[in-house]
Amino acid sequence: MKSPNVNIYKVQMAYFFKEKSEIRAFGLISSLYNQLKDVFRTEPQSIPIPDDAPGDVPRCVWNDVNTSLTFSKIRLNFTFNIPSKFNWQELFVKFNEKIMFAIEECDIVIDRVGLVAEIMSSDNLHDLLKEYISIEKFNNAKEANISWVENIQLYNVWTYFLINESRDENKIVFDINSLPECKLSEQGISGR
Repeated sequence: MKSPNVNIYKVQMAYFFKEKSEIRAFGLISSLYNQLKDVFRTEPQSIPIPDDAPGDVPRCVWNDVNTSLTFSKIRLNFTFNIPSKFNWQELFVKFNEKIMFAIEECDIVIDRVGLVAEIMSSDNLHDLLKEYISIEKFNNAKEANISWVENIQLYNVWTYFLINESRDENKIVFDINSLPECKLSEQGISGR
C-alpha cells in the first residue's frame, strides 16, 4: 500500500500510577507547575475532592490553547496539539522528561503508559484502502470507521481509520498502551 501523506496534529500521553500509590495532589501540582510553567499560560486548577471519592475522579485540571493536563489518583493525562512548525517527536521527548521528573520528584511509581496519536491524511484513505478492503457501507453522515488491535511485544496497538466522504476528512488514530499484566514497576523500567 502506498503510504498516505499525513500530519500528526494531536498527541495524548497517559501515565498509569502503581495501584494504591500515595498521591499528594498539592505536591504533584507544585512539581508539575515547576516543570511545565513555560508550556502553559494558565495556572493549574486543584479540585477539592474527598479522600473517599473514586480514584479516577480528577484532582487537577490544567488547560491552555494547545495543551491539557489532568490527573487523578490512578493516572495522569497530558494532551498537546502540534503547531505545524514543531516536530512532534521533539515535543513528546521534552514533555515526557518534564512530566516524569515531576512524577519521580513526588515518589510516584508508574505501572503502565499509553500514547494516542491523531493523524490527518491529505490523501483519500478510502481510495488507498480499496485495493485491500471493500467498504460497502457508510453511515448516514457518509462516514466509515475501520479498526483493529495488534499485540506487539508488551503493548497493544489499536489502529483506527476514520473516513468521512462528505467532509473529505481522513483521520488515523494510533492508541498504544502497555499491557496491564506487564507492569513497568515490576520490571524496573522508568518512563524516561
